[in-house]
Amino acid sequence: MSLVERLVMKSMTVGDRLRQAAAQRPVAATSLAIFWACVFVYTMNGRVDLNSSDNVTNTLLGFNWLQNHSLNFDAFRDGYLYRGGGIPFYFVESSTGHLSSRFPIGSALVTFPLAVLYYFALKLAAFLDGITGGVFNLFPAGFPDVASEDFAAYRQGFSKFAATISTALTVVFFYLSTRLKFSPSVAAVSTFVFAFATGIWPICSQDLRQHTISNLLLSGILLCLLKVEHGEGKNRRLLLFLAGFFCGILPSARITSALFSAVIFLYVVIAYRKEAVFFLLGLPSVLFHLGWNLYYFGWGNLIVGGYISYIEKHPSSYSWTFEQFRRGSLGLLLSPSNGILVFSPVLLFAIPGAYRLLQRWKRENRRDEWLLLCLMVSVFLLYLQYSFYLIWLGGNDSFGPRFLADTLPISCFLIAYFLADLAPKLRRNWQGARFVLALFLISLILSTLIQTIGAFTQTNWKASPMPATERNGRLWALQDSKIERHTRNLLAKFNKPIRDRKTYLAGFQGTAESLHWIELDGDEVPVGDRPRVRSGQRRLLKLALRNTGTSPWFGYQTGIEKMGEAKIRLRFYDAKGKDKTPRIGNQLFVSGRTQPGGATIAIGQAAFPAEPGVYQLECWLVADGISSLNPESAPTYVQTITVLPRSSPAQPDSPSP
Repeated sequence: MSLVERLVMKSMTVGDRLRQAAAQRPVAATSLAIFWACVFVYTMNGRVDLNSSDNVTNTLLGFNWLQNHSLNFDAFRDGYLYRGGGIPFYFVESSTGHLSSRFPIGSALVTFPLAVLYYFALKLAAFLDGITGGVFNLFPAGFPDVASEDFAAYRQGFSKFAATISTALTVVFFYLSTRLKFSPSVAAVSTFVFAFATGIWPICSQDLRQHTISNLLLSGILLCLLKVEHGEGKNRRLLLFLAGFFCGILPSARITSALFSAVIFLYVVIAYRKEAVFFLLGLPSVLFHLGWNLYYFGWGNLIVGGYISYIEKHPSSYSWTFEQFRRGSLGLLLSPSNGILVFSPVLLFAIPGAYRLLQRWKRENRRDEWLLLCLMVSVFLLYLQYSFYLIWLGGNDSFGPRFLADTLPISCFLIAYFLADLAPKLRRNWQGARFVLALFLISLILSTLIQTIGAFTQTNWKASPMPATERNGRLWALQDSKIERHTRNLLAKFNKPIRDRKTYLAGFQGTAESLHWIELDGDEVPVGDRPRVRSGQRRLLKLALRNTGTSPWFGYQTGIEKMGEAKIRLRFYDAKGKDKTPRIGNQLFVSGRTQPGGATIAIGQAAFPAEPGVYQLECWLVADGISSLNPESAPTYVQTITVLPRSSPAQPDSPSP
């Protein structure tokens, strides 16, 4: 037999062994396939910039300990993260005098093994780069300090890596849980819904958020407690211990998820009685959270930890009124730019699923259904809590309702109950079953398409042209909704509106005609010859423009961010000519698509310098992403502005913000 024939026979033998192993353990094989399918889909956008600053501390803590052997963030004090002025919102001065994290550190704790793997992979790459004389040019300046800006790109890469692995594992846990209760087909479809038709994809898998780890832990608890009913002896006790361990860590991942921990604790104690002792043995994992808070923030902040800095500034975060409940409850579900049923209409089928769960619980009174019923009540209570929350629209930097991402494992499990009830009706040709199936499939396809758009796009919708609030109506506007803006952004990537940059920029000119304040009630007031504002104040500005060139302008509604979107850049110069422009609030957004000779407006929330004095405000027309400020040309508009101390009395033309 030739060498080629032997290799072919050997490969066939390996293939046969793999098929035999898959046939013997189909659930394990399917779980492995689901894991790698999720990893592939979640990373196929090739992006690491779909992230939030909320996770900075959780993505740095592990590396800070590995390199600096420290759990505080003193090494980052006054570094590149401070460029915005003052302490970044994710840091807080602790009672120990050290710089700590405002957010709970459960995400860093759970993903620490991944941080170790990632860190030593970078170290290995640096070592190989060193012994090869820099052939690969991986670290030309040496391995970076984790507190330096040189490490920022690696931090973002880790955030995506950890989020992808954690979310893929969450999906596997979800599949294994549904497989314990339902047929393979029902488990597979409900897992697809969970993985690709909800915010699990564009929110949890793209960035290491609190929700990413909260869902991982909740799915792990659910799997352990469902398997308890199918286990015996030591396996049963081990599963209860693991459930308790995950339950103890859960509040340190996201404080609001403590509601799930409390409900699960009550369920286990009531349902398992003496056996609950093994669950209780795992609960001391909560000491990671409590110990951290006790050391850095004292007994008085044992639960909230670093959040005390936010609570002190916003003591009234809730409004227990019917009007607030009406706005919040409807907004969380139906807002065109923040409603969970708008972004994932397939979740509507969790409602009949909840009804089927209740029916099965009444009929069989099994622990499984009791557990899921308790978790369903927890989901409803969490939803009620956010309905009374004044900032229910919080997290609108995400694609979809981030606050309700913690409810997705339970909501999608309810969809499995709906599918399990529908399947026999389809086999019996029950009247209306095919119609219901068609509605489900349509909603599933639509939900998946919407989540796909979110995973492959990123826009500044939350702040463009002005911060989205209930007052200005952006959250309920059908035109230029978040989904529409992201869809236009995706289409622009395939069909770029600006193909010849040189020709386009040659005809990109405009003039400004007037500048107005936009008051809180919507009234427009001319800025005047010498307007006065307070230091650090933010005001809405409206600049009237005219396209005097030969190229059309593409405004914020077109979604072509960083591909030539027309914007007005603001620059503040003091009496000595020094640039004092704030890091944020330094641009206005041009509206619509403006043809040559046409008129339009640019609006936005401008932030004024923190130091009192007389400043020259310059407004520059730019095509974002393809042009920049040209110091050799003249600005589009110039205005002298007096910045008064913050404590000065309000001026007639500059009311308090």
